[in-house]
Amino acid sequence: MSKRTPGPWSVRKKDEAVGIMGSDDSLVAVMRRKKGEDGMRLSDADLIAAAPELLDACLKIKETLENNFIVTAEGFKINDVHLREALLNAVLSAEGYRKKADKS
Repeated sequence: MSKRTPGPWSVRKKDEAVGIMGSDDSLVAVMRRKKGEDGMRLSDADLIAAAPELLDACLKIKETLENNFIVTAEGFKINDVHLREALLNAVLSAEGYRKKADKS
């Protein structure tokens, strides 16, 4: 859909500011400070910074599931429709094709 800031992304903290930076040193996001929640803010920043890698992993898994069957050691084929649907929803959301409802 649209271009994204190249990954990998990283978290940079300077004084009170926490930012997520692209590999080209562009600013992807700034985490606003909430009273008493600095640890959660840094954890959220780490999660956001992992987004390009997580999307790449989802795309690889999605491709593998589309082209193969999951078979147990006993030879039973596993119904992986729910895995495919979850991955497709995540990928489409990450690529901007599925928008979450605004809670305002």
